[in-house]
Amino acid sequence: MRKNLPAAAGWAAFAAACSVFFLPAANPDIFWHLSAGRYTLANWGPPRADFLSWPLYGAAWADFEWLPQTAYYLLYKAAGFKALVLFKALLLTLTLLVFRRLLLLYDRAAAAPFALLFLAAAIAANCDVRPDNFTLLFFTLTLYFLERSRLQGFPGGKLFPLFFIIFFTGWANIHAGYLYGLALIGFYAAGSFVSEETSFIGGKGPFVRPVAALRYLRCLLLGLASSLLNPYGWKIYSVALDHTGYMGDLERYIREWGGSSLADPYQWPYWLALAAVLLSLLFFALKKRRVVYAHLVCVLFFAWVSAGHVRHIPFFMLTGLAFMPALPWEEALPAAGRRYLLAAGLCLLPPGLWYYQRYIWSHYTGRYSEMRCSSPGLADFLLENKPELSGLRLYNAWGWGGWLGWAAAPDYRVFMDGRYLFHGRIREFAAPDSPAKWRELIEKYGFELMLVPRSESPLIEIRYSGPDGIEQLSRRPAYLVYLPKKDWAVVYWDLRLTALVRRSAVPGQWLARREFRYLRPLDLHNLAEPVLSGAIPLAGLRRELDQYLAGHKKDEETSAAREAAVLADELERACARQGAKCSGAGSYSLKSQPR
Repeated sequence: MRKNLPAAAGWAAFAAACSVFFLPAANPDIFWHLSAGRYTLANWGPPRADFLSWPLYGAAWADFEWLPQTAYYLLYKAAGFKALVLFKALLLTLTLLVFRRLLLLYDRAAAAPFALLFLAAAIAANCDVRPDNFTLLFFTLTLYFLERSRLQGFPGGKLFPLFFIIFFTGWANIHAGYLYGLALIGFYAAGSFVSEETSFIGGKGPFVRPVAALRYLRCLLLGLASSLLNPYGWKIYSVALDHTGYMGDLERYIREWGGSSLADPYQWPYWLALAAVLLSLLFFALKKRRVVYAHLVCVLFFAWVSAGHVRHIPFFMLTGLAFMPALPWEEALPAAGRRYLLAAGLCLLPPGLWYYQRYIWSHYTGRYSEMRCSSPGLADFLLENKPELSGLRLYNAWGWGGWLGWAAAPDYRVFMDGRYLFHGRIREFAAPDSPAKWRELIEKYGFELMLVPRSESPLIEIRYSGPDGIEQLSRRPAYLVYLPKKDWAVVYWDLRLTALVRRSAVPGQWLARREFRYLRPLDLHNLAEPVLSGAIPLAGLRRELDQYLAGHKKDEETSAAREAAVLADELERACARQGAKCSGAGSYSLKSQPR
């Protein structure tokens, strides 16, 4: 029984770590991946030009992630987000199994539970449904191969080069993360060269033929050549150059490209691992003169890139948590010291369980998707009114483009989405800081249909002269300032987004039936004064509420019907009081209407 206890504890830790991978999908980019997968199957080949947007329609597009996109589309058609989340969890669980096998190369079964729990917690924020999941698995397989070849020698056989070609050809058609696999091999080549030429570099011996370094170098060149076996050839490297060219904007405006921060609790495991790994390597290098140069180069590189971009944290965690157990701890610590180290690790279990409960398990909702950049009600509205709206120049925010292209294509084309094609728009539209800037952008692109998320329309203070001539202050949504009512009309809104159309771009009769003149998002709190003074007819407000309720029967999650109905009820009661100046008040009761 006692002999089986460590193994049982190890698998329990493995199961707890795997629980991270079943979090709901929340990445809005999954929708344009699905659109690309649908296109690939419909056209018997991946897209080579943009077919989703109107500004760049027909522009060259190297869709380097076409292979997983096709798989995602087939899975989604089979079982929706449930299939996508389970598939994502399978890939990451396999990654964890390979990583566990890597730790066993060093005979570190006792360290495996702690490393697995740390690894899973640190990559929780990077575990959404995305092609990167494949890269984590392929990267870990590459790391396992490199470490096994370092410890046990290179595999023989004539089929090994063919396997390597297939491996990197597949990876290059899945995700650009294959570049980090090539970098990993390059670091092993450089580290092996230094190890083999230590005497020569130190001036204590002649130069010798670097056997291991050349083998790694051949693997690197083979992988590099294999990466060109894709539908776009060398052009997939232009994608990496594009990211490099816009890196400043990506770092500033897109969270996953931003720098690491201690203020983010999801990065606490990473910071703890960073400190432990770097201090351990430094101790053995300076005090014990024990250095595996390939490990040192890898850790320093991935520590650097992970500190600069949080999406690279998994690469540091995989290398750092693998190389730390590989250190010769038996030489540095006596048996008693190693027992104390194990006891210290056990003391981390209670706070670790608290962390998992607070930041991971608490996010299980029983649903497979938590998409905030989507609106079923808006999709229905756009499709129902496509004769009047589908040909208009549409604006959508960055995060909304993927869903919009998936839900409304081919009738509507988006303005931008999360693809690298639109990196040039990030700075321009990330944070327009004034209504004047918005008006400038609207004029530049000639927008006729504006889909404005609530996050892009904060409340701003507006001073105006009241009926008695006294200056008053109100808080109004920003869209009412840069999309003035004389030119723009609200035709749809919910708790996530507002649709406004340019009056001159649609038929007047259609607009008269669809416009919300009074019941407008983020502005309901300003209705009381004009209704009670008679400036807004209560009958008109009732009509718009009925219109809103009729258009939001299916989307209870995003509908603001209850909020609007409660306000209208309160105004109805206020107008019924003696002396009220409301116009259009009567016996009609909003309480009888559906909520």
